Amino acid sequence: MIKGQAADDRERFEFTVEPFVTGGFMLSIRYSGDGAHNVTGAGVWPSVEKAKDVAEQSARRLLNGATVTWQE
Repeated sequence: MIKGQAADDRERFEFTVEPFVTGGFMLSIRYSGDGAHNVTGAGVWPSVEKAKDVAEQSARRLLNGATVTWQE
């Protein structure tokens, strides 16, 4: 399992990439901010690198250019 996080001054995303049962890698996103939190699936991707790329694009777009710090 690989974990990553990104934040701006109001919101925080925590990403998890882990092997999926039928193949590929599941990307999950835990959102917290503005007094709310949510966990959502962000798809099954063919490689760890692709899942991480999707997470990084999401962080840049939704968190004002934030970057993801990965813990592998």
